[in-house]
Amino acid sequence: MKKMKSWLKTGSFNEKDEYYTPKILVEPILKYLKPNSYIWCPFDTEKSEFVIQLKEAGHNIFYSHIWLGQDFFNYEPEEHYDYIISNPPFTRKLEVLDRLYKLNKPFAMILGLPILNYQEIGNFFLGKDLQLLIVDKKVSFDGNTASFNNSYFCRDILPKGIIFEHLENNNSRKHFIKSRMT
Repeated sequence: MKKMKSWLKTGSFNEKDEYYTPKILVEPILKYLKPNSYIWCPFDTEKSEFVIQLKEAGHNIFYSHIWLGQDFFNYEPEEHYDYIISNPPFTRKLEVLDRLYKLNKPFAMILGLPILNYQEIGNFFLGKDLQLLIVDKKVSFDGNTASFNNSYFCRDILPKGIIFEHLENNNSRKHFIKSRMT
């Protein structure tokens, strides 16, 4: 962990950005992806729940992470990919969204719903296609009760603009299952 923390301090990510997505939050997006798709997970390693579950669902995965020397802001896989799916660094959400739209690929990113209240985010989405896959629970990333809802902000993935998905639990307390990425 010490090595990781020093990398984060010298890299382009903030230590607060490293929250590992639990399995229960990956599951809702799976049914909206075309079978056997090629997917880039740009903020992930081989131990990421996205990488593991997308592979188990039969998809072809390319992953990258700043720990591997692949910074999303200046790296893109050379191989063809159909989707970009991940949980981006929270402190750089606007930069991430800007690059995603410039890459012009379908994407699904987990972001906190409260960002829709931010003026700069609202202005950013003016005139852009945006879809929301909203889960009905405030999912925990660390076992404690989450303070806000994290859901999928998508482009060209969902069959309509807003879809609500039910989750069996919020991954906290007695239901907590730690991400395999930790």
